[in-house]
Amino acid sequence: MNQHHSTLAKLYAKRKQKPRRPPGFPLFCHSNGQWAKKVRGKLVYFGPWSDPPAALEKWLRQKDDLLAGRTPRDHDPDALTVGNLCNLFLESRERRVATGELAQCTFDDYLVVAASVIEKLGRGAAVEHLRPADFAELRAHLAKGCNLKTLEGRIACARAIFNHADRNGMLNTPLSKLWGTEFSKPSKSALHKLKNETTRLFDAAEIWRLLNAASATMQAMIWLGINGGMGNTDVAKLRFDHLDLKAGWLTMARSKTGKPRRFPLWPETVKALEAAIEHRPTHKNATDADLVFVTKYGNSWIPKAKDNPISKEFDKVRVATGITAKGKTFYTLRHTFQTIGDETRDFVAVSAIMGHAASSISDHYRERIGDDRLQAVVNHVRGWLLKAKPKRQAKPKARTSSRKGGAV
Repeated sequence: MNQHHSTLAKLYAKRKQKPRRPPGFPLFCHSNGQWAKKVRGKLVYFGPWSDPPAALEKWLRQKDDLLAGRTPRDHDPDALTVGNLCNLFLESRERRVATGELAQCTFDDYLVVAASVIEKLGRGAAVEHLRPADFAELRAHLAKGCNLKTLEGRIACARAIFNHADRNGMLNTPLSKLWGTEFSKPSKSALHKLKNETTRLFDAAEIWRLLNAASATMQAMIWLGINGGMGNTDVAKLRFDHLDLKAGWLTMARSKTGKPRRFPLWPETVKALEAAIEHRPTHKNATDADLVFVTKYGNSWIPKAKDNPISKEFDKVRVATGITAKGKTFYTLRHTFQTIGDETRDFVAVSAIMGHAASSISDHYRERIGDDRLQAVVNHVRGWLLKAKPKRQAKPKARTSSRKGGAV
């Protein structure tokens, strides 16, 4: 009997003898004989002590899902994964940026959305193993912290990624079965309701308030926004050779569409540009030497993924002036220019100034628009703005006292 107990004790001790953990190994030896790790407060097991390489491989394969709180999916080494698909899609779009067929800002949008897709679905998830419930969760993830209009754009980017796989013969399962009805864009009625609830228009008095509160650099940017409907990226990429301040004209291709645009500059815009150039900080990088605007740190204002310096700086001015209505951003200046400019009923001239992409046969055949028509549009918008210009308040005169001592 004693011998029997002695044998059991030896076997138990042998089973309990833990192997030495290799240096830097992310898993620990659990007393049940398996490699384990505590993830999000829960113990997860990855296989017996006797096979550390297999346990490590399993951890690395499941790591993204576990850390994100997802149930790890079955591994298929031959399947197209979400991570690989996103890389293939971004590589194809990067090639189009290189040829000038796609704007860098659009590529940046794809980059941000691709990162969100990987974060939510998992880099190693097989695309054809995804189900409508996965896409419903992805949609909810993309909707965080944005309005319906922004969500529409994010879903469009995400659908483009999966459409890339479908159109290039990478999938056997139709996309309609993968995402079902759960990955639709916001309805048109919901978008119309949002537009009605959001005022994407400045009145003239608000623009003057913004101008009076802005720095010299931001003043020049605001003048460009209302003078010719220039957006954030257009302003950030403005070069000295785009400007003829003596003649009062700006000529450049719009960064998003590549459409040539040209418009007359108001005297106020020229004066603001001259002031901004005079106080322009020294650029940090040689590639930014030709840019009209650089930040106080010498960097460009060009928007990058998840970072739009002009929007951030403009928001400081907007909040400081008490303009807090929903939907009013630097880009609202572009909406305002279009709205007021359209009152001239010369929609072709307004479109040319805005740099809109050609959308009709007439646009295709039209080779130029007379400068007088462009001048008429910007003059109309300027007249609308000047009507609301605040009158200068006369400086209060020093009061004099009848008593000795003079002014008080």
